[in-house]
Order: sequence, then C-alpha cells, then structure tokens
Amino acid sequence: MGAIDVDALRACLLDYCGTAAFNGFPAALLDVADISSADGEELCQRAEQFGVDLRRFAVEDT
Repeated sequence: MGAIDVDALRACLLDYCGTAAFNGFPAALLDVADISSADGEELCQRAEQFGVDLRRFAVEDT
C-alpha cells in the first residue's frame, strides 16, 4: 500500500474510540490516549485491529 493520510486516520480513530468511551466503554479512553501519541505505523496497526479499511485513507502520488 502507498502513503496514508495519517491526520485523517488519527481523526477517524479518535472519533471511533471517543464515541465508544462515552457510550458505556470507558476503557476506550486508554485507546484515545494511545492514538493521540501514536506514529503512523502504530495508527495503521490500530486501525487494522479495529477493522478500519486503510484504503479509505490512501493518498495518491502526484
């Protein structure tokens, strides 16, 4: 796979985990903290764990 828009992926994962945290899964706040400080590779690994399709965040080479 090519390049990933890390900022968009981070925003998506924060939304996903933040929503879970405030809907009865407070342990998801730990995921929010991890995602906030994760690098690009860690974000991709986390996204795959959550079942997020990384193709949504692919950046075309120009």
